[in-house]
Amino acid sequence: MRKIIVLLTVFISFATYAQEELQPLRYNGKIMKEEAQQKASVLHESFTYIFDTLDLPFFDDFSSDHFKTFNDTIGGSNVEDSTWFLLEIAGVPNAWGSSYMLDTSYRYEYDTVPGYGFDSISIDTIALPSSFVDVFILDNYPVTFSNKEVWPSFYTIDSLWTIPSPDATIIEVNPDLLQDSLTMYFVVESAEDVDVFWQDRFVYLNDTYPIQPHSIGVATFDGIDDVGYPYDWSSPSATGLSDVLTSKPINLLGTVGDVYFSFLYQGGGIGEAPDQFDSLTLEFWSPVTSQWFSVWNTTGSSSSTFTQVLFPITSAQYKQNGFQFRFKSYGSLTGSLDHWHIDYVELADNRAFDDFYEDEWAFQYYPTSLIKEYTSMPWTHYQVDPKNRMVNDSLILSTYSSNPNLAGINVSGGTGMELYYDGILLNSIDYLGAATVNPLSKFDLKYHLPDSGPEEFWFDTAYADTFAIFDLKHFLGTDTDNLFQGNDTLWQQQIFQNYYAYDDGSAESAYGIVGSGAEVAYKFTIPNGVVDSIRAVKMHFEASVNDASSELFYIQIWNEINGEPGDLIYTTDDELLPTSYLPKYKYGVNGYYEYVLPETVALSGTFYIGWKQSSADRLNIGFDKNINNQDKIFYDTGSGWLNTSFEGSLMIRPVFISGYDEILASIHSNKTALTFQMYPNPANDLLTIKVQDGLEGELKIYDMQGKLLIIENLLGSDQVSITDLSVGIYIVQIISKKGDIATSRLSVSR
Repeated sequence: MRKIIVLLTVFISFATYAQEELQPLRYNGKIMKEEAQQKASVLHESFTYIFDTLDLPFFDDFSSDHFKTFNDTIGGSNVEDSTWFLLEIAGVPNAWGSSYMLDTSYRYEYDTVPGYGFDSISIDTIALPSSFVDVFILDNYPVTFSNKEVWPSFYTIDSLWTIPSPDATIIEVNPDLLQDSLTMYFVVESAEDVDVFWQDRFVYLNDTYPIQPHSIGVATFDGIDDVGYPYDWSSPSATGLSDVLTSKPINLLGTVGDVYFSFLYQGGGIGEAPDQFDSLTLEFWSPVTSQWFSVWNTTGSSSSTFTQVLFPITSAQYKQNGFQFRFKSYGSLTGSLDHWHIDYVELADNRAFDDFYEDEWAFQYYPTSLIKEYTSMPWTHYQVDPKNRMVNDSLILSTYSSNPNLAGINVSGGTGMELYYDGILLNSIDYLGAATVNPLSKFDLKYHLPDSGPEEFWFDTAYADTFAIFDLKHFLGTDTDNLFQGNDTLWQQQIFQNYYAYDDGSAESAYGIVGSGAEVAYKFTIPNGVVDSIRAVKMHFEASVNDASSELFYIQIWNEINGEPGDLIYTTDDELLPTSYLPKYKYGVNGYYEYVLPETVALSGTFYIGWKQSSADRLNIGFDKNINNQDKIFYDTGSGWLNTSFEGSLMIRPVFISGYDEILASIHSNKTALTFQMYPNPANDLLTIKVQDGLEGELKIYDMQGKLLIIENLLGSDQVSITDLSVGIYIVQIISKKGDIATSRLSVSR
C-alpha cells in the first residue's frame, strides 16, 4: 500500500489546476525500441561482454557518451563463441538423442499362470546397469558440471514363458537428462571501446532533467530500463531495484597517496522526486572476496542543487586490480519516476580530504535558439526578413564554475562561437563581456550578434533553397587549466525545414485536459508579409499514465482576438466530411507523428492551432519543461479560454507548404470561373467528373503532401479509375486550356 499512497500524492501534486493536468512519463521515447518487449532472458546464443581494465584517474561528467553500445553480431571480428554440452563422457559429448534417468531403472520378469493369461505373475525386478557421465549446468554462467551415476531412460519387460527366453520389450519413459547444448558468444573490447567507462547502460544520459548542473549532461536513474520501457508492467504500485550503473574493472594496485572517490547527485530536478522510502546506493566490488559491499546510500528527496559526496578508499580489499563500483536506485518500477541525477564521478589517487571542488568551468545547458521565439521555423519564412529573425543581443549560454578560485575568461579568442554550413566556416565571434567568473557559481555568457558589416552573424539565405541546417560551435577558454576539456566545447544545430517549433524535442512530462469537447490551443505567429498554407501538424503524444490511443480528436485552427484564441477558422470536425485522428505513440529521437489535414489552410499573422477531444480522457501531449512558452498555451473546458498554469512548451509543430508550391498556388488561385461536379464522394473505384460541354482541359489528383498521382486529359464529362488510390483524402484539380482552375476535395473510402 505504501507506493499506492505515494502515487496518489504524485497525482495530486501534478493535477492541482482545475481541468488541466501535467503527468510524469511512463516510457522514455528517446531510447525506446519497438522490439524491446520481446526481450530474451535465456543464456543460449546470448552475448557476454568481456571488459578491459581501466587505470586511474577515472572521471566522467557525462557531457559525452562513455557507454558501451551492445550491438555486436555473430561473426564480428571481436566475437568468439563457446559451446557446452549437457552430457559428456571423458570429455567427449554424447550423441544427440542420448538420454538418462537419475534414478534406477529396471528389468521386470514375468511368467504365465494357466488360466490367468500371459505375463500374469511377477517373477523378479532387476536393476539395469548404471554408468557415469559428466552433467553440465547450462542455466548459469560460468558453466559448471558434476559427475553423476545415471541409468537408461527406459525399462524392459521380459516374458519368461516365450521361446526363445529371455526376450524383452523396451518401454520408453520421459528422461531426466536429454542431450542438449549451450552456445554463448563472448565479445572482447576493440579499439573503438577505448572511451567506454561503464559496462551497462540502464541509466538515461541526458541534459534535460537536471536543475543547475555543474556541466552539461547527467546520468539519470528512474523506473525505465535500457530500452525505454518500465521495469514492471504488472502493477502501477510496483517498486524495487530499478536502474544500475556499473563501472568497468579498475586497477587500484600501486596507487600513490590517498585514493578518493567523489560524485555529485541531485534528487528530482525537473523530473519526479523520489520519496522518503526510495533510495540511491553506492557499492564497491572487492576482488579479494568477490563480493559487493554497500558503502553509501541516501533516501529520497527533492533538490534544485547538486550535493557532492567525497570519501577515501583505504581498505586493502578494494585497492586491487579489478576493483569496481556501482550505483543502484530503488523506487518505482512503472515509468519515468523517482529520478536521481549523477554527475562528476571521479576516482583518483593523490587527492585530499578537502578536495570538494573541481578545477572546472563548463557549459551547463545547450544554448537557446538563435532565432527569435522558435527553436525552428520554415526556411521560406525565415528568408523573408532573415536578419530581423535573429536574437541579436539576447543569446545566452549558461556556464558553471566549480573552481573555488576566480577563473578569468580568456577574451583573446579563448571564448566564442563559430558558424558552419556543410562543414564550411562562415563566421566567428569572440566573447567580449565580463572578464571573470565568480567561484562556485553560475555565469551567463551574453552575446551580441552583429547584424551588419563584415562581422554580421546570421544564417545566410544564399546557402539553401528549401531546407537548411547550420552548425554552431561554442567554446570556453580560461587562464587556468580545466580538469576536463571535453565540456568546454559543444555543438548546436539550427534547423530550418517546413515547420514551427518551440520545444527542444525532449518531453519531461505529459500535458492533458479533462472533459468531453475540451479544446487546447497553441499560439504561433508568421512573420509580416508571409502568407502560407498549413498542410499538417506534427505532434508527440506520450503514453503516460493512461493509454489514449483510442480517443478521437479533431485538429482546429483559430485566429486571435484580444490576445487569446478567437474565431474558429478551420476544423476537421466538418459536418459533411469529418476527419478525426487518434494519438499515435511514435517513439525515438524524432518521435513526432505527422497528422495530415484533409485540405491545406492559408494562414498569415497570428494563429492558434490545437485540438478538440471527443472524450473526457487526457490525450497527453509531450511537454518540454526546459523552454517556457506558458503564455502561448490555452485551454477551454466549456467556460471560456484560460491560460495554462504550467511552465513549458507543448510538443506541437505546424507544418507548412511553400506558397510557391504548384498545388497550393492553384488551390488558392483567384481564377474561379471554372466549376465542375464530382461524384460519388466518398468514392470507391470510379469517379465521375462533369464539366462544361466541349471544355478541354486536364484533370490532376494530388495526395495531401502535394504529390501528383493521376493526370488525364478531359473533354466535357468523363470517368476516372481511382482503384490505385489508397483510402484517404485527395485534392482533385481541373485546369482548362484557358488557364482557369477549380479544385475540390475527394475522399476515397472502401
